[in-house]
Amino acid sequence: MSEIEWIKLPHDLQHKFFEIAEKETSKVAEILDELVKELSAVKEIVQKNLRIYGTSGERYRIAAVDGSRSPRLSQRLGIRYGVFAVGATYLYGKERHDEFGAGFFKRKQALSQDESIYMFDLNSALEERRFAKKALSNADFVVLDGAFYGFLYTAIKMMKEGYTSDNHLRVIEDTYSTTSELVESGRVVGVIKRSRTRAIGGYLLSKGKKTQLSSVIDKLILASVMPTRSVFEYESIVGKEPVPVYSYIANLASKGKLPDNFIDEARLKTYRPFEEFGFSKEPFSSLRRMQVRNYESMPPCEIEFPEKMKEDVFKLISQDGFFNEATNLPMALDLVDSAVNLSAKFADEFTDEVQSRLMDILDKTKKDKEIARIFFELINPQKEF
Repeated sequence: MSEIEWIKLPHDLQHKFFEIAEKETSKVAEILDELVKELSAVKEIVQKNLRIYGTSGERYRIAAVDGSRSPRLSQRLGIRYGVFAVGATYLYGKERHDEFGAGFFKRKQALSQDESIYMFDLNSALEERRFAKKALSNADFVVLDGAFYGFLYTAIKMMKEGYTSDNHLRVIEDTYSTTSELVESGRVVGVIKRSRTRAIGGYLLSKGKKTQLSSVIDKLILASVMPTRSVFEYESIVGKEPVPVYSYIANLASKGKLPDNFIDEARLKTYRPFEEFGFSKEPFSSLRRMQVRNYESMPPCEIEFPEKMKEDVFKLISQDGFFNEATNLPMALDLVDSAVNLSAKFADEFTDEVQSRLMDILDKTKKDKEIARIFFELINPQKEF
């Protein structure tokens, strides 16, 4: 058995840490007591707006599209390289079919690292949406990983840092137009796997109620309230207002006292990317969200969908086998996520392959390999970030 780190410390220092731990435990216990009371109060609001669904015998061909990109860029050959993979898993009952695509991203090392990271994210998002558009031709419904317009908040950060060339804007515009086509098709939903939505706390604040729930993500709140095979539709409490508006209200509260015009400020923040880039807000405004809990052992799954697709979403989630019991996420999405996942080292391996092939070419053409070696190792050391 390994030695406990605590007992390696001097006795007096151990004692001080025990005192700190005891005080912190008391504080956390008080917070949890208050949280339990607030959850009891919100339980009534949620439960009266739940919709129960059953299992349908209908069967649809589902395509789930997801992408993966290397967590970091490899810096060699005077260039930053990143690699990404995108895939679609088609499920129809027990039948499965996969399609994959691969690509790479590169930037000269002289350019900003921040710009490279932003554009890598945006180019990857564009490829995922193009793949989803293609999948529409071969499936009844398509499941996309993430919120439809989440990429715009990366784009606005990039713009704030001054990256507004024609190339930057072209990628943003192409991603927006392709995303809007997916929304308008009425056959695509977005699954927000790593949801940070805090709309319930924001809603309570908008009604003038003081609450600690503004700092708690909705998935955790709803996991304590929602039964098996139930749906919580945000529209039942926030109406046609986009859910991110209420999440931003919660965000404002977490920073301190809410300003008098906090709802207007939240709307301004939510719609800002559309205003800045001159994009229509209508496709975004048409989107609704719901939390779905198919299995009691797991937190609910957040789904974004066009308003006109509402009843079709219930057909989709009612299909037997749609959700994975281990994750409470769509089975097809879990499968494609597993298939396309790229490790942190893969970008380096890709760059190794380029370097190796280039050396072969130099060898065959009798060109000076020593110059290439200097280029690779001295002028451009294999620095990583």
